[in-house]
Amino acid sequence: MTDHLSGEKFEQRDFEKPGLLFRFCLAAIHPFFTGPIIYAPFVEKLGLEGNERVLEFGCGNGVLMTYLAKSLGKGGSATGVDTSSYMTDRARKRLAPFSNAEILRGDIRTLELRPGSFDLVIFIHVLHDIAPEKRQGIMDALSRLLVPGGRLCLMEPVSPSHGMPVEEIRSLAESAGLSVTEIAPMGRRVRVSCLK
Repeated sequence: MTDHLSGEKFEQRDFEKPGLLFRFCLAAIHPFFTGPIIYAPFVEKLGLEGNERVLEFGCGNGVLMTYLAKSLGKGGSATGVDTSSYMTDRARKRLAPFSNAEILRGDIRTLELRPGSFDLVIFIHVLHDIAPEKRQGIMDALSRLLVPGGRLCLMEPVSPSHGMPVEEIRSLAESAGLSVTEIAPMGRRVRVSCLK
């Protein structure tokens, strides 16, 4: 399906029943390569003090959440949300050793999370996998969950063959009441930071 606004070709992935190659990536590539090369630097650049309440939207199998939980050792907490039971089951197992982390399954737009519950919302490579017509509602819901002055930080692929346009990311964030403070190109990805 092609989004008539951005020209983006969108293909819905099945995260409930991922294929063999994707399961291999989840089990081996993400923990041993993607984690140290992408997730660890992403968390380090957040400059966490350790007492923040952080939400990871689209937490998948919890690899990024382990870096968050380790960084939030001064009373902070990490909450991961994903719609896939396949992913959340694996994330719960991976995060069992961390008392400051929890995993929730459901749609961020309808989960019973109190507005202003989080100091920081993060996600990596999630928004482009959401149907274009649902993206604004998702960003609006994430913005509502932030405290005033809270931050939203994301990383998305932006290549024409895989990803979404930077302009769309900016527009979604601004329409959700967020101020874009940084757009940092990173090869075929972009890192975007916003303030509420």
